[in-house]
Amino acid sequence: MDVGEAECEAMKRATLLVENMLQRPDQLQKVEQYRRRVQRKKASVEAMLKTAMQSQLDGVRTGLTQLQSALTDLREIKTCLSEVESSLVRVPELSKDLNECRAEYVRHSQYAAAMENLKHIFTVPESVEKTEKWISDGRLLYAHQCLMDLENSRDDLLFELHKLPHQNPNDTRMLKEYFADVHKLSEELGKQVWVILQRTLNTVRMKPTQIVTALRIVEREERADQFALQRQKGSGFLPPGRPKKWREKTLKVLEEAVVERIEGTILEDRSKSKNWLIKHLEVIRLLVLEDMKVISSLCVPCFPPSFDIVNLYVQMYHKSLANHLVELIDAKLEDNEYVTLLSWVLNVYAGPELMGHPTLNINIAKLGPLLEDKVLNNLISEYLKNVNNNYDSWMTKALEIEEKEWYRSEPPQQDPDSHYKTEVPQLIHDMIRQNLEVANTTSPEVQVQVLICSLEQVRLFAGKFDAAVKRYKDNYYSDRSQIQYYTTYIIALANSCQGMVDVLMSIKAQFWRPGTTTNTYDTEIATKFDAVLNVYQRVRNQMCDHLLEEAIEDLQDHFNALLTQRWLHDTEPMDTICLTLSDYFNDYSHLHQKNFDHVVQLVLNTVAMRYTTAILQKRLTLKTQEDRKLVAERIISEAEKVATVFEQVAPDLVKFDSPCDVMKGLAEVIKVSDVEMISLEVHPLLRR
Repeated sequence: MDVGEAECEAMKRATLLVENMLQRPDQLQKVEQYRRRVQRKKASVEAMLKTAMQSQLDGVRTGLTQLQSALTDLREIKTCLSEVESSLVRVPELSKDLNECRAEYVRHSQYAAAMENLKHIFTVPESVEKTEKWISDGRLLYAHQCLMDLENSRDDLLFELHKLPHQNPNDTRMLKEYFADVHKLSEELGKQVWVILQRTLNTVRMKPTQIVTALRIVEREERADQFALQRQKGSGFLPPGRPKKWREKTLKVLEEAVVERIEGTILEDRSKSKNWLIKHLEVIRLLVLEDMKVISSLCVPCFPPSFDIVNLYVQMYHKSLANHLVELIDAKLEDNEYVTLLSWVLNVYAGPELMGHPTLNINIAKLGPLLEDKVLNNLISEYLKNVNNNYDSWMTKALEIEEKEWYRSEPPQQDPDSHYKTEVPQLIHDMIRQNLEVANTTSPEVQVQVLICSLEQVRLFAGKFDAAVKRYKDNYYSDRSQIQYYTTYIIALANSCQGMVDVLMSIKAQFWRPGTTTNTYDTEIATKFDAVLNVYQRVRNQMCDHLLEEAIEDLQDHFNALLTQRWLHDTEPMDTICLTLSDYFNDYSHLHQKNFDHVVQLVLNTVAMRYTTAILQKRLTLKTQEDRKLVAERIISEAEKVATVFEQVAPDLVKFDSPCDVMKGLAEVIKVSDVEMISLEVHPLLRR
């Protein structure tokens, strides 16, 4: 768009604007006001345009000035580059001219090094001899200073040879041979330092200055190693024997000394004393505690802070003790040695008796466990296996002794309540309590696992016990004259089963606190207790069955005589049964009350069942009503006689729902004269 078109467009827009402003007559009065407003706006726009144009012109002027300056600089740079190129043409010739100067510099450097070390070079034999004397006299700082001078002289000369562009191996070998005694001196001095540091915990109490001297020498050697390694990065030269790594050697010597101190505490072995492990661990405890006190009070001032000597020794003792205990475990422990070691590891080591001692101020949590979880779990497993083996051995031996007692010609012992008893429950109780109390010296978790093992072993013992009783019963019935007190010992064994139940309930109340262990352990223990209680209840019932079997065996002929022709004219069968039962009940009175009630109930049920069987077997033929009435009254009479016998020993047993009522009910059925009335008697009997 050209200027003319722009003016035309501006005129059109101005005309349109004026038309809009002057549309009403009253707006004509404001023409002058509109004109002044437009003029002010025009003046403002013109001022802005002038300012913008001025800024643009200033920028253009500055840019032109900088371009002019850059052009001048480029011309100067071009001139300088031309001069540099001209100068570089002469550099190869200059390098040839300076070869002689360079060679002279190298010779001067070698001469300077030789001059500087001339005194040491000529006095090497004398310096070596003097250093050896100082080492033998124990003046280690003087000896080390002299050794450092010899090493510095040797290293400087070797370094100058290293810098030569064409090295002569013979020169290097000759120089090393000349200073060969320096390496031997270093080794001799090192041996003296290691001897001092190896005895640190003893030496620091009497001559701490020796420790300080040895550590100063180690620190000097460490700085010399660092300097040699730093120079190697720049030049590739490393002096012979560097780095010596005496600081690492120091740590190794200190650790070896700790290992020797711990291993030196073994004063006895198992062959000389059963308590060798207790003594050994106590000696270790006293030694480590005393050593840690010495380290905290005397070693800290002697060792540089960079050693962090307290934590360093703590870690060394921790590691060495762990390795030593693993060796003891691998050598196989026996019996109570497992408990001794577990208790020491879990309680003594981290407790106030050793590492947790208030004067040591050791962070036990940071120290970590003495034995790894795998090693500790294996140790606990071996301990539990040993507990199981001991249980098996003890219980087998106890059962053998107990079984011999059954064949004696003397009755079993009685408790204060006149109940027959054997020693088995008390022996088992003492075994379990002893093992649990010993396990409690280790940790609650171990005690819980021992409790589980104990319950399982007691459950297994029930099977062995039951098998032994069956052998005893079989021997008795093979020849009843051989065993005089069979009944009384079976009574005692039944009481022992009840005693085992009481023992288990006591152990449960004393050593198991539900909620103090994990849910898994609580569930397992509850299951184990139920299983063991049930198995001894079952064995108890079998003992009662043995008693019943003996009584029935003695009365078998009399039961067979019931409801026979002989029985009609003779009361002897039932009289004998009642008298015999009364005699047995006198023996049964030595049973615990629970066992007595159970046996009496078994006998009553069996007598009623045998009598009922005799009635239903139709041993008699009753042809007349008079015969039926006579037999029925006899049955009722004998039922009452049986009830009387049992009422004397267990009154509550025959008061309600007595099996004797069945006998009476059958008698009522027998004496019914009208066949149609039998159903009236049978239905109530069936309901009962």
